[in-house]
Amino acid sequence: MKNFRFKSIWLLSESEQRARSESFSPKKTLLVGMNHTGKSSLIKSLFTALGAFPTGELDRWSKDATVLVEFSVDGVTHYVVQQHNHRGLFDAGGNLDFASANATDWGRRFSDLVGFNLVLTDQQLKSVTGDARTFFLPFYVNQDGSWLANWSTFANLKQYRNPVDSVIEYFTGVKPPIYYELNSQKLVRQKELAELRGEEKVIKNIKDRFGNTVQLNGPKTIPDVFDQDIARLTEEITALNVEQEQLRNTLVREKETAESLNLQVKMAEQALAHYDSDAAFLQTEPHEVLVCPVCHAEHDKTFMDILRYAEDARILRNLVVQLKDDSRKANDVLQKSKVRLRALDDRYSRISAILETRRGDLRLDDVVRAMGAESAFAAFDAELVELEAKIDPLVIAIDSLTARLGDLTSTKRSRDILSIFRTSYAAALQSLNMPPVETKGMKLTSRPKLSGSGGPRSILAYYAALWHTSLSEYGSFSMPVVIDSPQQQGQDAENLPVMIEYISKNLPENMQVILAVEAPTTCNFDKVIKFDEAYHLLKADQYSLIYEFMRPFTDSMYEALVGREDPGEDGPAS
Repeated sequence: MKNFRFKSIWLLSESEQRARSESFSPKKTLLVGMNHTGKSSLIKSLFTALGAFPTGELDRWSKDATVLVEFSVDGVTHYVVQQHNHRGLFDAGGNLDFASANATDWGRRFSDLVGFNLVLTDQQLKSVTGDARTFFLPFYVNQDGSWLANWSTFANLKQYRNPVDSVIEYFTGVKPPIYYELNSQKLVRQKELAELRGEEKVIKNIKDRFGNTVQLNGPKTIPDVFDQDIARLTEEITALNVEQEQLRNTLVREKETAESLNLQVKMAEQALAHYDSDAAFLQTEPHEVLVCPVCHAEHDKTFMDILRYAEDARILRNLVVQLKDDSRKANDVLQKSKVRLRALDDRYSRISAILETRRGDLRLDDVVRAMGAESAFAAFDAELVELEAKIDPLVIAIDSLTARLGDLTSTKRSRDILSIFRTSYAAALQSLNMPPVETKGMKLTSRPKLSGSGGPRSILAYYAALWHTSLSEYGSFSMPVVIDSPQQQGQDAENLPVMIEYISKNLPENMQVILAVEAPTTCNFDKVIKFDEAYHLLKADQYSLIYEFMRPFTDSMYEALVGREDPGEDGPAS
């Protein structure tokens, strides 16, 4: 549980040459003084210095006054010096940590310093972190507004939309700081997840549209292998073509040879036929004069002539036989060559068909397109896999955070917190001489609306119930309680002491309490600060000492602010 404590305050008015300093007990401090003696001015200055402007005007209080507040967070001391809207934050050694002339910037720095991470919604429906006003809201009972039915403790709370419910849930533990921390982590991851889901959706849409444009069922091969295959077939068919041409030339020559031999055989056979006819004519009858039966020319015929003629016929017959044999061989060679040529033609046709198939059905551009489509789809799939690798851990983390948030806001937890609050409220009412009320349906935000003298006591009981609940096992902050003053709406001599005694004795032992009252009390307080001069909270005799003490703080703050507002073009002067 974080711990915030007020330690001291210094007030300084240079125009009046007056100042005052007071320290507070870490437990219970009583501020005693009649009206207009400065109790409320001192209290309001505590909150104003830290960035929370209480409601209510301060009579005859110099707005030029400088305030220095010492406080601690988890035992670590800090100082804040404030004049108008200018604030400087210092560490325990007086070293400036932060300076601001802007309430918004200061609010953020203060929330970071104290670990206040409540997230509220402003009127523009934007999420903003609560500032000092919401940090102190449940723990400051302002005499100018807090004793009524409405939450009017600080000015300008309406810049937020319904901040009270969230503030009370935060400090009582219904939605503790860890809830907002986890919820912030969840929101960050949900934002990341939404962006990744968006990317995933875009890629899937592009992939689907691409798939409709470029079909993935085209030919699939490796371009280099395809090229090598085509080149090999082309080389083979080229070689076949050369062989075909050579064989065709051979066939022409062989055909000419065969035809020549056939012609010679025919001519030899015709010549032999003439001889046979002539020989038959010579042998059939004697002739003095030999008349040719073909051309009817007359020839002298001798026996030797007839013998010579017979020898020519024999030679002619041998020639015919030889020519026929040569012709048969030539035709055999020719037929074999024709068979080889047909074989070459068949092989050429087959390879041509393969090439046509490769070059037709399996066109290279189709392959390239198919390969391009494959590459694109592979890229899409790889991108989707990479996105899934990022999305899955986010989904798991969000589910885990959702489960933890569910535990923090479980019905049992809320019921337990409400039980503590209702029990504390009933006990406080009894201690404050108030009649019992039905608390069964009472909510944390059920601020009493009683009129008359019972109103302030019921309000005190309500605050006390919140304070007890905030210090229970479910709370996260131990905050100082500042009460100004219970003398409201005509508290009589019987009930006012009851309220002061209740504050003195019945509030949690470890709670810092600062109570402002008009009259002394016999109740036990660890420290009593008296205010005895009307309209003179500040003292002239303390001015010099306090001025010297506060001056380093104000000087450092304004040096930082002035340097920031006018940094100069040439940098700091040497």
